[in-house]
Formats: sequence, C-alpha cells, structure tokens
Amino acid sequence: MLVVALGALGALIFKVGAPAMNGCPWDTPILLGGAWRIVCGQAPHRDFYNWHGDLPYYMTALGIKLNRPCVSAIDYGNALLMGALALPFLAVLRRRTSALAAFLYSIFIALLVITPRPLGDPYDYTDHAMMYNRYGEAFIALLGLVLFLPPREGFGKGWADWAEAVLAGLVVVALLGSKLNYFVLGILFLAVALVLRRVGPGWAAVCVCSAAAFLGLALALAQIPFPALAADYRIMSGCHSVSNRLPRLVTGAMKSIWALPLLLLPIWEHFLGNAPGGGHRAWPWRQAGVIVVLYGGALLLFSSNTQMGEMPLLALAAVYGVELILRQGDALAESPAFAATRHAGAFLVLLLFLLPSMITDLKTFRFITDRHLKKDWDTPEALQSTPMNDFRFVRYGTRWLEMRAYMAELTEGIQLLRRHASPEMRLDALMAADPFELALGMRPALGGTMCLSAMSVTERFHPTLARMLGNATHILVMRHSASADEVPMHGIYGAEWDALPLQLVEETENFALFKLPEAGVGQLPKANAPAR
Repeated sequence: MLVVALGALGALIFKVGAPAMNGCPWDTPILLGGAWRIVCGQAPHRDFYNWHGDLPYYMTALGIKLNRPCVSAIDYGNALLMGALALPFLAVLRRRTSALAAFLYSIFIALLVITPRPLGDPYDYTDHAMMYNRYGEAFIALLGLVLFLPPREGFGKGWADWAEAVLAGLVVVALLGSKLNYFVLGILFLAVALVLRRVGPGWAAVCVCSAAAFLGLALALAQIPFPALAADYRIMSGCHSVSNRLPRLVTGAMKSIWALPLLLLPIWEHFLGNAPGGGHRAWPWRQAGVIVVLYGGALLLFSSNTQMGEMPLLALAAVYGVELILRQGDALAESPAFAATRHAGAFLVLLLFLLPSMITDLKTFRFITDRHLKKDWDTPEALQSTPMNDFRFVRYGTRWLEMRAYMAELTEGIQLLRRHASPEMRLDALMAADPFELALGMRPALGGTMCLSAMSVTERFHPTLARMLGNATHILVMRHSASADEVPMHGIYGAEWDALPLQLVEETENFALFKLPEAGVGQLPKANAPAR
C-alpha cells in the first residue's frame, strides 16, 4: 500500500510539475539560484555565501540534471528525496510499530517532504518558500524514531542496531544540510538519548563516527571547505539573537500547550497498565521525558523558523505514546473489548496529530491539480521564452494583487538585463532572491549570496564586501520591491560601499544595474576558489 501511495504521489508531481504559485513565489528563485550555481560548477560556502542548508540546492540541481533548468526541478528533487526516505523510514518503523501506524506515519512524512506549501500556511498558499524546513522536519523525525523508540520484542539486538547507528550518523549530516537549527536539535536529541539511556555509549560513538565520515565524504564530493562552511554559519548565527526568538517561543507554547497533556496521556495509561493488581510501580520518567523533549524540540524549531504554524515533531511524540499503549500488557483489561477500546483510543490520539496536516497537504495537491487541469494560471510574457517558462501564478487567487506585482517585477528585471546582457557579463544580484541568471542562462559570478536579508547580514555580522562582490562585472540591486524587504548595501557596508567606483548602467522603477571597473574591485580572497 505504501509503494502504491508513494508511486501515485510521485507520478502526480512529475505530471503536474511546478505548481501555480499563490503564496510567496519570490522565495522560489533562492533554490533555483543555488542549484544553477552548482550546475555551473560552483560550490556553496567556497564560491558564495550561503546561510541556508545546502541539501535543497543539491536536490534541485539533481532535478535540473534529470530534466532541464526550470521551476519544476524543485518538485522533481523533492519527489526523489521522498523516494529515498521511504525505505529507511519503513525499515525503522516496521521494527518499532504496527503496520497501520507505520503506513500512516510514512504517508505523513511523504507529504511533509513534497508538498509545495510553507508549514502553517493555508492549503492554497502554494509556493516553494522555506522548503528546507520540510526537509529538516522529515530528517529530525527519522532521527527521533531511531533514538527514542526501541524496537519491539522479536527484533533483538544485532547487526540491525548497528546499521541504525550508521543511519543516524547519515541523518545528522542531512540535518546539517537542511538547516543549522535542525542539526543543533539533532545533537541535543543524541545527548538526551544518552542521558535517558535510550542508546549506549558504544552506539553513540558509532553514530558520531558515521556522521564524521559522511560529512567528510559529502564535503569532499561537493568540494566545500569545512572552514568556509563553519565561517558562513558563524555569520548567520550572529545575525540571530535569542531575545528576538523568545516571543515566538512563548507564542508557540501558548498555541500548543493543549498538546502536552494529551501526549502525556498515553504515558499515564502505560503506567497504569503495567501496575497489575494495583501494585506499586515507579512513574516512567524516561518515557515521559521523551515526550517532553519532543515537545520542547518542536517549540524550539517553531521559534527559530519563520513558519506560521504546524509542528510536525508532535506527530512523532504521538507515534511514541501510541506504541507504548500497543506494547503494554492487558493487566487492567476486564475483557478483550476493553483492550480494543484502549487501542482504538490510542489511534484516535495518533490521528489527531497526523490528519490535520495530511488533510491540508492533500487539499494543496487537489488545488494544484485543479489549476493544472484548467490551465488556470499566468506566466509573465518575458519568461515564456526562457527555461523558467513554468514559473506559474494563480490567475484569480486569494493573493492576486501580490502575484500581479511580482510578475511585473520579474518582467521589469528581465527586460533590463536583456538590454545589457553579453557573454562577458558576470552578474551579482544583491537581493533577496535572484531569478534572472537561470532564466537568461547567464554565467553566475563567484561571490555574493543566495538570499540577502536581515537574517543573513547585519551591520555587525556579514561577509566582507570583497567576498560579496566576487569577480562580478555587473551588480544588480533593488531600489524598492513589491515582494521583499530588501537590505540596503549602504546600511551594511557604509563608506566602503559608497567608495566603490560603480558606474550606473540603467535604473528602472525597482532595479539599478551597475558596472564595475574592468580590473574589478571585489575579487575573491585567496582563501576562496579562483574565478573559472
């Protein structure tokens, strides 16, 4: 059943391709820009500043390799990741829970990976914004399963346990490739699992060694210097303060506090069910501790992300609690009907945490499919002759005004660059997202960043101006935008930016195109790769 369901979802993705956008489409070029640089031979951190995780770029680049440079490459990459995660999830779940629970949770994770909708947004807010959060939630769920839910009886210790330790190491590296906060939470999960004696020191050592080996292999294959990766994450970490995240943490706790007693209810039932005849039994602190840790992890992720809602990690806590109910003895059961009722109640708790997100995701696919069948979308005329001719926008949606404004912005930028493009041009678009290089097949400059925002650069924490300029011959900046709160370069670099001998090529309503002197003023430092 799982193979059939995943096959149907994958076939739908490859048939429909890129969804008609109705949410925050201006984030989509972030993924495309990073993937295009990788396809052109660049490496994150070495050749450009990147504060997002690298894995979404590489999955999109794989989608480009399988088809062509286009918006649909993002969805193709997501479908491939869904397929790659299916086998380890199924293998881990079938050692730990029933076939029905394994099936339901696997579908939940599959939809989590491939649905083109930011977590917490309505079903019709279709776009690829914050896709890395969906990646991170899937990987942290897999790690949490391995660490906190032990295999059932009959799956004794053996080679499979050590194989899971190696798998956990690989997942930790995938968390780093998704987003830094998910990686940090993964390390915390491993430490808590040791404290709660869910895993032994030997198992944890194998996991750490596996993570180190896979990280070294990944960096070597991608040609990413580890010091450069660490330096980029130090800059990003400096741009974020705990005080700015506290309000979101409090808000998330207030919205989700109802879930904690409901998740602890199976622990209470497990406690009663294992105290036959009213005998004394110590409260299962370790089991309750797992629930509290998962709940706290969900809150930390919510406060450190910009998503509006949904905490997928709570579904893992529900799986954990339900499985404890299914494993307990029937000491309190006065009849088989009583035990069946208890199990049915446990599954109702599981469905309460699985179905809302699953239903919203399925409604999103219904919305996408309906627009695809009716061809109910618009594509800017300037994009129709480019590889990004599948950058589609809902014609009459709930965010119609925003879509029209962004389409006009895209048209303006492409027309500007077409008037001045040449084979020698190396463009550095210093803006929140750059759709122009892939759309026009331009050679990307070394240097710059994939997303220039207040979360990636501040007056105190930012890459050097030389690194931001790289070997660019031209710089494109936003004057003002209908879609994003752009970061003014003067506010970051001050007099250093003002001293640049920039030559204004053309200025439009939203954009300004500058030319740098022939000799260049922003060549990459020797620590970075030379221009190719």
